[in-house]
Amino acid sequence: MSASRLHVRPVVPEAIRLRPVVLAMIAGAMAVGSARPAVAQTLRGQVFEEGTESAIAGALVLLVSPDGEEAASAVSGGTGAYVIRVPGPGEWSLRVERIGFASSTAGPFRLATGADRTVPLAVSSVPVALPTITVESQKTGVCGLDPEEGETVWRLWDEVRKALQVSEIIEGAIVFETEVLERFVDPFDTTLGREHTDFITAVGQSPFNVPSPEDLQQRGFVRDSLGGRLAFYGPDATVLLSDTFQETHCFHAVRGNDGLVGLAFEPAQAPVRPDIRGTLWIDGATSELRTIDFEYDGLRDTRNLGIGPEASGLVAYDRIENGGWIVRLWRIRVPVDSRSYGGRTYKVYRERSGRVTGTREYEQKATSRQPAPSVYDHRARRDTTSP
Repeated sequence: MSASRLHVRPVVPEAIRLRPVVLAMIAGAMAVGSARPAVAQTLRGQVFEEGTESAIAGALVLLVSPDGEEAASAVSGGTGAYVIRVPGPGEWSLRVERIGFASSTAGPFRLATGADRTVPLAVSSVPVALPTITVESQKTGVCGLDPEEGETVWRLWDEVRKALQVSEIIEGAIVFETEVLERFVDPFDTTLGREHTDFITAVGQSPFNVPSPEDLQQRGFVRDSLGGRLAFYGPDATVLLSDTFQETHCFHAVRGNDGLVGLAFEPAQAPVRPDIRGTLWIDGATSELRTIDFEYDGLRDTRNLGIGPEASGLVAYDRIENGGWIVRLWRIRVPVDSRSYGGRTYKVYRERSGRVTGTREYEQKATSRQPAPSVYDHRARRDTTSP
């Protein structure tokens, strides 16, 4: 079938809601490197800007059924190309989402059994203006927000969701080169004693491992590990996008510095087991997710293990050349000791961090394959000594 250009229409949300749509199936994660599901129908094409015809990389292309359910997804590559494996014949639409721009739709159109259709997507550049946070939200009850605040939270979350979904989808198509550092530091970020560095290659998966959302809910973000130690975990895209996390945490808007707008989250109820609270920081000019600052809530019975309650973490996101959105940097700090000098007492922290130093597209013939580290698993190495 010959290619036909579809001009997409802006999407107007019908209702304010925070919970993200859970993808029924993720297919064709990128134009290259994705596994081929056992279906015959295919949609492919290029996402480009209407008027300039410039290729758009990193756009989220969603296959939508007549009842509005998302059935498959893809992320456009560096040339704007996308491929979606369609689960069955019938009537389908496409929705295109870009960080910092209004979402758009194309279709509906009908696919026959075995069809392989080319659908170029011309997307208009309608920027999203993030709301100005003038007053911190005043919550009433459990997650209680007034309608205006609810609108603000929805708009902020919609931009965060795009970055998280792109990050989640492309992980299976990327090779991550990661530098993992363990050290002891003081509050001024000065290294105390020895430090240890590992270099990890994670193929076709996230540069770090985190338990499932259900496991984190049941066992907590901090749990006993081997040798009487504690393992600390933090959130990745899958966790933050899950129904489990959404249903157990409240969100509200906060003001930030340096042009940042914040979406704060916290447990909806006093945590029975260790949980997290923190803020997703968004660039007010570009609507791009920059960092997630978080701390642990509900820590109990940790002092007998030499662990203080002020444990915290950081996740920093970045865009790569092919338009994908990845975790570039992560860090966890746990207070384990204190030192006195200059007439004052300062905490000593054990820190474990990771930095992605390089990425490339996954090739099946790649031979350098190691399991991704549990980067949030905050356990001391045997050759790491206290300062």
